Amino acid sequence: MFRMKTYLAAPAVAILMSGTAHAALTADQVWQSWKDAGSMVGLTISAATENNSGGILTLNGVSIGAEGMPGLTISDLTLTEQADGSVEIVPGAEIGASMTGEAEGSVKVTHDGLTILAREAEGGLAYDYSAAALDVVYDSSYPGVSFDGSEAPTVTAAGDVKFANLSGTYSDTPGANRTFGWSLVADTLAYNTSSDDPGMEMKTVSTSSTDGIDMSLTFALPSTIALTAIASPADFTTALNEGLSFTLATKQGASSGTMKQESAFMPMDLVMNAGGGEGSVVFNKDTFSIKSTAEGLDISSGPGMMPVPLQVTSGPMQFDLTTPVIATEAAGDYAILLKLSDFSLNEEAWAMFDPNGALPRDAAQIAIDISGKTTMDLGALVAAEESGVPYTPAPESLNITELGVQVAGAALAATGAFTFDNSMGIPMPLGEANVTVTGANALIDGLIATGLISEDDAMGARMMMGMFMVPGANADELTSKIEAKEGMQILVNGQPLPM
Repeated sequence: MFRMKTYLAAPAVAILMSGTAHAALTADQVWQSWKDAGSMVGLTISAATENNSGGILTLNGVSIGAEGMPGLTISDLTLTEQADGSVEIVPGAEIGASMTGEAEGSVKVTHDGLTILAREAEGGLAYDYSAAALDVVYDSSYPGVSFDGSEAPTVTAAGDVKFANLSGTYSDTPGANRTFGWSLVADTLAYNTSSDDPGMEMKTVSTSSTDGIDMSLTFALPSTIALTAIASPADFTTALNEGLSFTLATKQGASSGTMKQESAFMPMDLVMNAGGGEGSVVFNKDTFSIKSTAEGLDISSGPGMMPVPLQVTSGPMQFDLTTPVIATEAAGDYAILLKLSDFSLNEEAWAMFDPNGALPRDAAQIAIDISGKTTMDLGALVAAEESGVPYTPAPESLNITELGVQVAGAALAATGAFTFDNSMGIPMPLGEANVTVTGANALIDGLIATGLISEDDAMGARMMMGMFMVPGANADELTSKIEAKEGMQILVNGQPLPM
């Protein structure tokens, strides 16, 4: 695993590209804005030589880093003033950073035609960038783990990340909420990694390539509070109320990859292919939301940990999660959506535990769709974990739109709706849910035939189904109606619990 514990230049990139815009930018103004912004966060930004001639500022030996620490170096930078008031920035060929201390190594950036255009945008600065190619290559070593008390062996990790035909924009807009924006579009994103851990007796090599990368994010920071001043759940809640927020949107095309791991305990040889997908994250004082979709997945594994080749495939997948962030008088929306379709295994994998085909090979389907309202407060939840004082969200409603599982010829489906009375200090449910199970007895018979469960185990399972379910209208169908009434009374098919 690649670790960097000393410098870091990554935040410096964002610091560089900040400042207040002028009606017509000059190269000196852009360069000075970088140095001023760096000093605000303890970074020294300097050049070995500076030369400004005819609106062209040439910098050689540019260095960005904390005092006394290694940092990012750029062989040269050329800042050229444009007729439209913008400044074109062209970095030199040599860009890199070194690591010292517990982790040692280097990071080098190479590019083909990288150009950056600084311009005024809504009272701040925006930077448009593009390149035919941009590659990041790293090589590192760090102490591993010793299990016998001897000196820990050295772990090595190396790799590269490559973008093809990339472009995007970084922006910094001042105001009551200082808003940072970033976008990236690239034809492909590819990486290659390798690691060698003698202590774990493990060598790993992996590759990946993804088409059609499209990413964008915005981050709003209130001018009333510094990011480094957020040191407690109360500070975090204050920052959220004053405008702290984050959004992320991603989209990608098809991807493929491989991973080979040499290990006495966990050998792997994987080939992975996936369809395109989209995702988003929204976080502010009102809501926290994660949404993602994927077209499908195909993972093949040669014999390794498993004695036979393994292939896992799936159809479209979807995951959504929404929850309130700060509790208010009015409850907020929460929701969980999970859909996995056509999840299947190859026949060689099935045959390991069911060689005679006692179980149907039907692809598995999973669907969970629940929602409701609650007074969840994430700040209070974090504070409770730190203090040890329990905090329990107060749900107001639960809607089970869909709860379904299909596997090996059996299926479960449930729907329902509940409200909750929180006046007694604990949620008191009111409502009902309806459950239907088909193919359960056939599944149990198949599991007995495979030897995965015994007749005694099956008898216990059938007795439990008999207690909580009644026969349905069709063969091998069971149904159950679960009702929650006043006074915490729970009825199953009209019979109170305990039954």
